[in-house]
Amino acid sequence: MDQKRAGARTLAADAYEAIRQAIRSGRFKPGDRLRFADLQALCEMSVTPVREALARLTAEGFTVLDDHRGYSVASLSLAELRDITAARQHCESEALRLSVTKGDADWEARVIATHHLMVRIPQARDDIPSAMREDWETRHAAFHAALISACGSPVLLEICGKLFSRADRYRRMSVSLLGATRDVEGEHRRLLECALTRDAEGAAAALREHYGQTAAALESFFQNENGGPD
Repeated sequence: MDQKRAGARTLAADAYEAIRQAIRSGRFKPGDRLRFADLQALCEMSVTPVREALARLTAEGFTVLDDHRGYSVASLSLAELRDITAARQHCESEALRLSVTKGDADWEARVIATHHLMVRIPQARDDIPSAMREDWETRHAAFHAALISACGSPVLLEICGKLFSRADRYRRMSVSLLGATRDVEGEHRRLLECALTRDAEGAAAALREHYGQTAAALESFFQNENGGPD
């Protein structure tokens, strides 16, 4: 019986990852209705784990449930962008400030190693220069996680992790808008330097600016596009 429950949890987790990745990659776009038949075909499994995955995605803000239309991909909005950005700037800059203050040699090693791996590969895809490579995004997430990993607060780390996920689609959209006009590598290098020189306030300020750059580009896009998110 325990094995059966464990198997069901694994299927639901696999369905969650598959649907979340389809949303992140743009296969399912904001506002798209999510039909169970399509999701079952995508995940290659029955409706039960798909339903559990959708419940989790809805709790995390990636999908929404309407009594009449069923599940759909959550829309992007300028109001949500501002809210997420402000929350990230507040929570993650504090987590970084604490990490720079408290971090030991092992923390420094994690920050250096994750940064090194991130800069070893390009950010943009060869076939679609306006889109991020998935392996770069994985390494990018690891670098940001390493930066704040020594803050000493599991609760704060959990909050920062959820906010990072909520910002994912906005971050991906900003890549196509900013392109070569933004020195993302330089911004990350600045974060690394502040961390290693133990400049806690400088690191926090650099992180707030880093996230502000993404928000500024998207704000201009939303405000200038007819019919864009509001």
